[in-house]
Parts: sequence; C-alpha cells; structure tokens
Amino acid sequence: MNIGEVSSQLSIPASTIRYYEKIGLIERQGRISGRRQFNERAIYTLQFVQLARIAGFSIAEIKSLLKNYEKDYTASGLWNPLAKAKQKSIREQINNLQYMDSILDKLIQCRCKTLKACIQATTKCARINVEQKTQHASK
Repeated sequence: MNIGEVSSQLSIPASTIRYYEKIGLIERQGRISGRRQFNERAIYTLQFVQLARIAGFSIAEIKSLLKNYEKDYTASGLWNPLAKAKQKSIREQINNLQYMDSILDKLIQCRCKTLKACIQATTKCARINVEQKTQHASK
C-alpha cells in the first residue's frame, strides 16, 4: 500500500505518517518509483500508535512501549508495566476530575445569601470529601 492508501484507510494524515517514520516509530519503508510502500507490520504499528495516542500515551512513551514489546511481546511482557502505570495515572486524573465536578455541583446548587456562607459550606463539604477519600484509601 502506498502512503495515500494507508492515510485513507487509517484516517491518519500522510504528513503524520511521514513524521512517525522520521522519528522512528515505524520502520523506514521501501520505495517503488520513489513512493513509500507500506508493509503489513508498518500498518499494524500505525494502528497501535493510534490506539496508544487515544489512550493518552506520549510519543516518547509509545516509543518505549514499542521497544519493550519487540523484546517481549507476551501479555506480561516488558511493555505491561508502562501500560499499568498509564492506567493508574488516568484513574487518578478521573478521581480528581470527579472531585472537582462535585465541588462545582455544590457551588451551582448553592442557595446561600452571601458569598462567604457559600464558600464556607462548599469548603466544609470539600473537606468531608477529602477526609472520606483519605480514610477510604488507607483501608
């Protein structure tokens, strides 16, 4: 497949594919009449890069994942701890976002007569939430 076909099939701009090749995410592809011809491995690698980007991995992390996968492709392989660490980080972000959302809910629902009362009520609820999270985490 040439770069236009790969670009169309995977919905990745050709410039991005060239960039990935330039930085070594995918192997340099052979050329026929000056046009890149992508092998099956390159296409699977590009699909993996797409999934990894969607999952929140940086280019550097993806390089590391690919390198470790080549060394040990098993489910418990060298790439697995990187994936688990990313998952932990994402779950922490989700918890923080949910906490922030709950504070915003309290502020939106506030019917206090003064800003000071609203802040005190919301802060009190936020402290209770933090204490509950801390107690739950230590169990």
